[in-house]
Amino acid sequence: MSSIPRPRPNTDDLRPNGPAPTASGPDRARDWGRARLHEIDTGFTHGWTMMAGWLRIASVVGTALFALLIVYALGAAVLDAGRALPWRLPVDHDPTGLLATIDHPVRHYLDAHTAGLPVTATVAYGTWQAVGAASLVLGYFRSSGARLTWVLWVGSTIAMVWSETPEPGRTVATAITAAAGSALSLLALHGLSLTPNINIDVHTPAPPAPQIHAEIHLPRTEAKTPSYKPFDPEKPSQN
Repeated sequence: MSSIPRPRPNTDDLRPNGPAPTASGPDRARDWGRARLHEIDTGFTHGWTMMAGWLRIASVVGTALFALLIVYALGAAVLDAGRALPWRLPVDHDPTGLLATIDHPVRHYLDAHTAGLPVTATVAYGTWQAVGAASLVLGYFRSSGARLTWVLWVGSTIAMVWSETPEPGRTVATAITAAAGSALSLLALHGLSLTPNINIDVHTPAPPAPQIHAEIHLPRTEAKTPSYKPFDPEKPSQN
C-alpha cells in the first residue's frame, strides 16, 4: 500500500502579518552616511568619471568660490598698493646706502624734468615704481612684453642715475645701479635663453596602403574524353 505524501505547509501562513519592518531613524541615518562616505571614497579613488553627481556639483561650486576669493583678495591688494603710490622706500634705514644711491638720483631727475608738465613729480615717481614692479613680476612668469618693458625700465633707471649723480661718484653709482638691475633680471628674465631653438622637421612619406583583392582559386579539373577503338566485327559488343 503506497503512502500518501504529506501536503507542504502554506508559506503564506509562515509570513508575519503586516508590512515588512523598516529601519529605524538612527539606522537609516547611519546607512545614508555610509553611502555618502562610500561615494566620496569612490570619487577620490577613481577620479572625476566615477564621482557622484552631488560631489561634482560641490567640487565645481567650491572651486569657483575659492577662485573668486583669490581674485578678490588680489584685486584688493593691487588697489591698496595703487592708492599707496608712490611707495615709501626705506632709504633712511638703509645702513649700506645702496638703495639711496639709486633712489635719490631718480627722484632728482623726475623733479627737475617734470617742471611745466601736467604730471607731477610724485605721480611720475609712482609710475616708475609701478612699471618696474609689474614688469618684474610678469617677466618672471615669462611674459615677453613684460620682459621687454623690464629691460627698458632698467636702462632708463641707469640713464637717470648717470645723469643726476655728481662727479666723482657718477661711475660708481651707475655701476651699482647696473649690478642691481642685473641681479633682479635673474628673476624677470627667468628661463630666457639666447640660444636659438633649431627644429628640423623630417617628412617621411607614408607607405602605400596595402591592396587586398578577394579571389577564389579552384583546382583545375581536366575532362577525360572517352577513347574509342575501331570496330571489330569478330568481337561482340560489350554493351
